[in-house]
Amino acid sequence: MQALIVLCVIVFLYELTLRGAALEQFIERWGAVPRLILAALAGDPRVPRNELVTLFTSQFIHAGFLHIGGNMLFLWVFGRAVEDRLGSAVYLIAYLLIGALAGLVQSLISGPDTIPIIGASGAIAGVLGIYFISYPTAWVRVLAPIFFFFWAFDLPAVLVLAFWFVTQFFTGVTAITASQATTGNVAVWAHVAGFVTGVGVGLVLPRQTPRLEPSGSFAPRRADAPGPARLVSSLADLAALLLGARLVLGFFGLLGTRGVFAALRAPLLAVTQPLVAPFELIVPALRVGGAVLETYTLVAILAVYIVAGLVGQLFVRR
Repeated sequence: MQALIVLCVIVFLYELTLRGAALEQFIERWGAVPRLILAALAGDPRVPRNELVTLFTSQFIHAGFLHIGGNMLFLWVFGRAVEDRLGSAVYLIAYLLIGALAGLVQSLISGPDTIPIIGASGAIAGVLGIYFISYPTAWVRVLAPIFFFFWAFDLPAVLVLAFWFVTQFFTGVTAITASQATTGNVAVWAHVAGFVTGVGVGLVLPRQTPRLEPSGSFAPRRADAPGPARLVSSLADLAALLLGARLVLGFFGLLGTRGVFAALRAPLLAVTQPLVAPFELIVPALRVGGAVLETYTLVAILAVYIVAGLVGQLFVRR
């Protein structure tokens, strides 16, 4: 895992030495260009088959400090435990193959796009998917800016990864129906494909005997927490379940005045609206075709767990 990080950093440092056209040529040569990938797969004689190698080389190229910094942080935090479970050799093979598959899926969806796909995000999404399956009870300590200060609190790792996946999925759905300016040219379907593949890998590969804890920054399990903390956490789960039902049923248009779920509409909206209302004022909804995605409800789910984490820690003895 450290070797992957070092290699990505070395390539990025090399990118920093390039300027203008030289940098563009480097990215176009070693990045995965969807149009060329599809042409190579189709047997186009104008495109050599070795163009497919860019599905691997593109994983080590990054577009900026935030791009590589975020990717390497996630790889360091979650990759250690996944490598410990799979073993170094299997981990490396899975990482590269998942990254290549993620790039291929993004190429298939992008079609004739000529913008190169770069970055380790698809492979790292696969690592997150394996972690999601391998360590379902782990808790992670995260930082969030609240009232001009950064606060540390504990959240279930499954929640953090599930929230990340849901936002990536709906952003990907939006990307199909919206312009690139709206979605920021982010290869979200590579992220989704990588995560789903990682989940599959985590389910089928044999589990190694762990040598390490999932991470040194993990909080006590909920079962070890005192009664009040467990109560707060359970209430947060219930609130998140109701908000999630509102989000999904609303997105698929199942909360109308008619239909199977019509009876749920009034009580579900009545219970969840107080939690959603503050965020509805500042977070816009997304229109995906004829459907509406309540992005403010996603934010409300995260806020519920943030507040629950802060309150729950008041009852946990350190």
